[in-house]
This record gives sequence, structure tokens and C-alpha cells, in this order.
Amino acid sequence: MVSIVLAFLAAGCGSRLAWYPPPEQRPSLSLPSSLPFGYFVAMSDPSASAYIVGGFRDQSEGAWRWTHEHPVLQFYVPRVPRLRFLMDLTFPDQTFAQTGPVELTIRLNGREFDRVRYVKPGSQEYTKETPWEWLHPDAVNTVALEPDKTAAGPDGERLGFVLTRAGFVE
Repeated sequence: MVSIVLAFLAAGCGSRLAWYPPPEQRPSLSLPSSLPFGYFVAMSDPSASAYIVGGFRDQSEGAWRWTHEHPVLQFYVPRVPRLRFLMDLTFPDQTFAQTGPVELTIRLNGREFDRVRYVKPGSQEYTKETPWEWLHPDAVNTVALEPDKTAAGPDGERLGFVLTRAGFVE
């Protein structure tokens, strides 16, 4: 029995453990706690209205929200070197039947960032790397999503597309 205990103690003695530096840390997407909005929003979020500058239906439809002719969102973009702009949007069959293909112009802080042509109705995902020099790091940034055509809604309002979520991701 004593030999077993001595064997365990001897196994614990030995050379020093090798030392390795901690892994390189990536910048985090942290935000000031005083802001009512951040770098990404889902329209189902109770605070989604804080991201909206204009051009959206006042109320969310649950997990999504209708856009009008000139929807604009605001985001606080942290100082992270490589970000992509991502959004999930839908062109419903009923409105697409009125508009046909829609060209969406995306403006980032007033500069034309991209133009995308959607030729069929349904859910779409858009993602594109954002030029760092176009962003205002650690500040508010605006994104305008301008459809070239909108459809007539039941109350006479102009309907563009349905937005589910949008913002900046690593």
C-alpha cells in the first residue's frame, strides 16, 4: 500500500510545466451602457424602435417590420477592424406582384455602399464587408436602404420590403 502512495507522489514530481502565452485577444463588440442601441438589431427586439431614424411602419409585425420609401437605421459601431453589414429581408409575393424586380441602394453614412437587384420574391440575406474608412468607429453610423420601387399598401401607405434583422457583424 505504501508503495502505491509513493508511486503516485513520484509521478507528481517532475519537470516544470511548459509556459505558453495567452492567445491573442480579438477586439470585442462592446458598447457603452448609456446607449439605447448597438451594432445589430432584430425587429422583434423590444428596443428596435431606437435603431429606426425613419421610413418604417410604426409598429413591428412581431419578428419583422415593413419599410417605406426611405428607411434609415442607426447603429453604434465599435472600433473593430473588419466588419460586415448583414441584413435579412423579404419581398412578399403580394407587393412583388406590384413592383416586379426591385433595386435596393444601400447608403452607409451618406455614401453609396452597394446596389443590389432582387429579381424574385421571398426571403433574402445580404452581407458585405464594410470599408473601415467609411465607418465612424465608437460612434453612431447610419444605413439607408432605398428601394427603387414600392407597392401600395391597404391604407394607401407605400410599402418597400420587410426587414427582419440588420447590423454589423465580425
